[in-house]
Amino acid sequence: MARMYPNELKEITVSTAEYHLYHQLRDQLDEQYVVFHSVAWQAIGRNGRPQDGEADFVIAHPTNGILVIEVKGGAVTWQPQTKQWFSTSAGGRKHIVKDPFEQARVAKYTLLTLLGQAIGETRHINIGHAVAFPEAYVPDEPLGADKPRAIVLDMADTADLPTWTRQAMRYWRGEQSRKQSAAGENGMLALLTLLGRTRELRPVLWGAFQRERQEMIKLTHEQFFVLNMLNRQRQAAIAGVAGSGKTLLAAEKATRLAAKGFRVLLTCYNKNLSHFLQQHIGDIPNLHITHFHKLCFDMARQADLVPLQGKNRLRFYTEQLPEALLDASDHTDTRYDAIIVDEGQDFHDNWWLPLQSLMADPDDGILYIFFDDNQQIYRWQARTENSDQSLALYPFGSASFPIKTEPFMLTINCRNTQSIHDQVTRFYQTDTPVEARGPVGRPVSINRYANSDSLQATLTDTVRRLTHDEKIPPNEIAILTPLSRKKSHLWLTDGFRGIHYTDQWPADDDEIHCNTIHAFKGLESTVVILAEVDQWSRKMKDLDPLLYVACSRARNHLVVLMPDDAPASLQRRFA
Repeated sequence: MARMYPNELKEITVSTAEYHLYHQLRDQLDEQYVVFHSVAWQAIGRNGRPQDGEADFVIAHPTNGILVIEVKGGAVTWQPQTKQWFSTSAGGRKHIVKDPFEQARVAKYTLLTLLGQAIGETRHINIGHAVAFPEAYVPDEPLGADKPRAIVLDMADTADLPTWTRQAMRYWRGEQSRKQSAAGENGMLALLTLLGRTRELRPVLWGAFQRERQEMIKLTHEQFFVLNMLNRQRQAAIAGVAGSGKTLLAAEKATRLAAKGFRVLLTCYNKNLSHFLQQHIGDIPNLHITHFHKLCFDMARQADLVPLQGKNRLRFYTEQLPEALLDASDHTDTRYDAIIVDEGQDFHDNWWLPLQSLMADPDDGILYIFFDDNQQIYRWQARTENSDQSLALYPFGSASFPIKTEPFMLTINCRNTQSIHDQVTRFYQTDTPVEARGPVGRPVSINRYANSDSLQATLTDTVRRLTHDEKIPPNEIAILTPLSRKKSHLWLTDGFRGIHYTDQWPADDDEIHCNTIHAFKGLESTVVILAEVDQWSRKMKDLDPLLYVACSRARNHLVVLMPDDAPASLQRRFA
């Protein structure tokens, strides 16, 4: 029995012809054959632009070779005079279809290019293309000069697929020996990596929580599906609950495209998140990682168009810098084949046009936006030039992306334990059910203290217990507050027994990261200590989005420092 990717096929998702051929290939071919169904890829074409490739089936054998097969079901007609193909439905309706031989041929050469890049060899690999009409009978004579009968499969051939497959592969091998043209172990491994290998995007997990690691690092089946679906889409929006792996998927997609020769920009709004991505991915040719406003500033500086920052910081960051980026794009040669945006809900509507101006092909370039509408927490305050009166709060979060198709949904939380997930979903507003498939974990810990004067002592005791009693290294812990450093009391305490607080990310071994919730958005930590939320809740109405972001940063353990006199509405949220 052949090895199949995927290992199961639902009839409602494919044509009847493909469904039956899938099972016939699986049952008739032996275990040396690997069969991929409905695969897609992207590569840089000879014209230097992104080129799509896809195939209904790819059949691979370590010594016989590789076949790329296009399938046409039902009644099919070929008119040499007009060079057109027609398919007739069960109801008798005829419509034009693409030339299946041309489809298979183009896919073959694209796949051969990717294979050569993957295995680093220039030798000839026996790879051919074929067309299957599994519901029709084909005469013995060729269908055309470029359509020999040897590369055509019909209903009669499905009775003995091993023989047909060997003969088709032998046809493409020609005078070469099997040994000379075999895909070999390296070729099979490269093909499995390109088309069928299970990918694991591994968040870093440390210390006492290693027992939970294996349950939390694997992507869910839904994430594999969406990641594979991206191969068929030049532009896509991907929405997901916090912890669904959006950032890791964005990083993986950007890395894949860069490895294939695309010039890729991976960007986000949050500066700390961009630094994390740079450290997580490292230096990769063709891949540029930066946050949006640094991109604006760097591009404007190259074109000598950096605007002057006045007292109105709101206008400078929301309007002037993006406008400078748009102007700079006309004066520089910097262009990207693909742009990947993480945390897209943080981008203002008028930022998308300047960003797209950097695309080599603005109309048909590759653009992916990962976002979570529930994480729209950024608010900007600007002051008038002659007074301290604050201007109206400016809500961030774009309701209108430059992608018109419906977003793909990630509904599986693979970052948080189920206990943390249950707390997070109290603040998550959606009609789409979300689910956590990780370990149950420990309950959210509510550490109470009398009043603001005892906050520092409570924090010190919490840090001591986590680092000393539970042996959690300091840099596995993040302390988050909604208050700025000037207003927060957390910095009055300097850790415990030589442990220091820092706002640098990542923290050193003897440091605990301490920062605002806003600055930590997009990042995560094994343990999160949440403090001073009561002071925010007394003043602000939009508390749920902030708590949603803050609580979802904790992978394994969440500690909330709660004063006894906290507002009842806040205490109910953590009841």
